[in-house]
Amino acid sequence: MNTVHLQPEIQVQKGKTISRLEFLSLLKTYNCFHEDKKNFQLSSYDINGRIVLEGLLDISWGVHQPIRLQINDEKSRSQTKGAQSPDPVMNKRGMTRWGEFDNLCNIAVLEEEAGSETDEQEAIQQPVFETSTLKPQRNREPESGILIRTRSDVSLVKMRAKNQAVAAAQKAKRHRFSINGHFYNYKTSIFTPTKGSITSVRINSTLTTKEVIALLLHKFKIENDPNDFALYVVHATEEKKKLKDTSFPLWERLLHGPSRKIVKIYLMDKDAEEISIDVAQYIKFELPILNAILHKLNEEEEKYIENALLRYRMEKRSLVQQLRRRMMVRAETSV
Repeated sequence: MNTVHLQPEIQVQKGKTISRLEFLSLLKTYNCFHEDKKNFQLSSYDINGRIVLEGLLDISWGVHQPIRLQINDEKSRSQTKGAQSPDPVMNKRGMTRWGEFDNLCNIAVLEEEAGSETDEQEAIQQPVFETSTLKPQRNREPESGILIRTRSDVSLVKMRAKNQAVAAAQKAKRHRFSINGHFYNYKTSIFTPTKGSITSVRINSTLTTKEVIALLLHKFKIENDPNDFALYVVHATEEKKKLKDTSFPLWERLLHGPSRKIVKIYLMDKDAEEISIDVAQYIKFELPILNAILHKLNEEEEKYIENALLRYRMEKRSLVQQLRRRMMVRAETSV
């Protein structure tokens, strides 16, 4: 860990600072918690008098909207190039691509050469059948008095069906990929992360909330707009607070402590509802208890409304009486 310059106050976010001693205490506690996992520890250094943290930030998935993944990334493009037919004349659709040949008159010559080569290969690879049952001719072995045990047609059919089932399973598996435990469908490119599953990104404390979200989406090659998402700090008490776009998530992680059992940082939809601490204390109660609490709150609300209306009626009555008295005094003096 780099040496930190002596600073009386350290800015952790806009309008909020902590003392240097408090910062060192929080950093020491955080790294001691991850003593067994050195890669999760935070390092600090000084840049022009500003303390900067660097390390891994755990982010839990909590999005509800569909996530679109980029299918044609670098790896898929390289695999597509490698899977193309080496035939320079015809592709899979039987069409030549424009611009593949400098002299278009050579296409017919190349097609004839390619056709002759394929005819020769077919003639070489064409099997010879020994009977009308279309069984390939077997290599004849010298006759002997010992009978060699061979496989029956039934066993060959069973083996062929088993191989087809294994090939189908492998093909289905190839269409289902996993990114850090989050599965998506390759055909539809829809990413469905499991709620609460955790991923990590390496950042520093100078990155804002919007920058961290963009970095996370870029890591998994997600096409969605980063502005559609937000980071939320979720406590074990179910309290949920949305981080501002100008906040620094790594500082938030340090201030709330290293334990994910107490506080987690979630990636959610930007319109996810925040939950205050007053409401969070009732969430874990059972439904009958919540109904009783709601009934009690309704009674208190009605009583408060009645008291407020009674107070305003009394004040109105008093004001009307004062006005009438003044009007009567004026009438008497004018007479």
